Amino acid sequence: MNEMMERYIYDVTRRLPEKERGEVGRELEAGINDMLPDNPGEQDVIAALTTLGEPRILAERYRQKARYLISPAMFDPYISVLKVVAPVVAGVFIVLALLTGERTMGSVPYAHFQRVVQIFAQATEAALAGAMQAAFWVTLVFAIAGRRGYKAKPWTVADLPRPRDQKGVKIPRSSTVTGLILTVFFTGLIVIMLLRDEWFLVFANNSEIIPLFSPAARLRLIPFIIIQGSLSFAVSALKLYWARWNLPLCIVNAAYTAFWLGVTVHILHWPDLFSAEMIAFTDTLAGRLNTVPHITAEGIKTGFAVLLAAAAAIEIGTSAWKTWKGMRTPA
Repeated sequence: MNEMMERYIYDVTRRLPEKERGEVGRELEAGINDMLPDNPGEQDVIAALTTLGEPRILAERYRQKARYLISPAMFDPYISVLKVVAPVVAGVFIVLALLTGERTMGSVPYAHFQRVVQIFAQATEAALAGAMQAAFWVTLVFAIAGRRGYKAKPWTVADLPRPRDQKGVKIPRSSTVTGLILTVFFTGLIVIMLLRDEWFLVFANNSEIIPLFSPAARLRLIPFIIIQGSLSFAVSALKLYWARWNLPLCIVNAAYTAFWLGVTVHILHWPDLFSAEMIAFTDTLAGRLNTVPHITAEGIKTGFAVLLAAAAAIEIGTSAWKTWKGMRTPA
């Protein structure tokens, strides 16, 4: 198949549902060949493709379900803008909800779990509101532009993209966007919790309240949480961009996971991580529970480190397996 034909067919079929692409591609290839003379030259191919017209318009003719609030010529850029703007605005609304929610609830005597649940509900509501507002305004702008007869620059064969490599296990866009939003939420929530000491409290016997972290360690944790959240956001953004597991993404994900594990284990070995009250409480608890003599602060650290190492190994192994599986699967 001529390279220009391949690029044209790819540009048309990539806009269609996956189940329709194969049949449409074969039909379109046969139609283009019928338009060409025997032993066609490059100019013959260009003339045939130019006659067929812009791929996004032709794809709309093949689509089984029409979509017309936004004109066919503008639908693809509309979706691209919406996919970027909606998560960004949702993340901004989450941060604002965390900040305003913390101020309004600072003096309310809620139990800690109830406060977290309420802030999570407020952040979820804010994320939905932000995404809906973004969708409304983006849709309005594109709808008005379409009604006013906005026209992009004339399409030419030179605008045809090169086919992307379709190998690799697909990464669901919905799970990636959800990960981006949850990363913003939990990073902001944990930072706020660290800034307010009463969030990290343990209730001992007789309703005795014990701080979990020492004041110095609690404040020293904040930069690490922000860096980890930023890196997690970046990895999720790469997943959203590539949309399939590949070797570069696998390497980046493994490096991030190893970095996250190393930093976490390093933090767990801070000698002043837990408060003196917490260490005394666990030592007392170990003395009372003769059947479990190793429940100490160091024991808790070791247990967490083992669990985190196992989780990191599973994450790296899973991503490596998906990458290997995708590389062996024909495009």
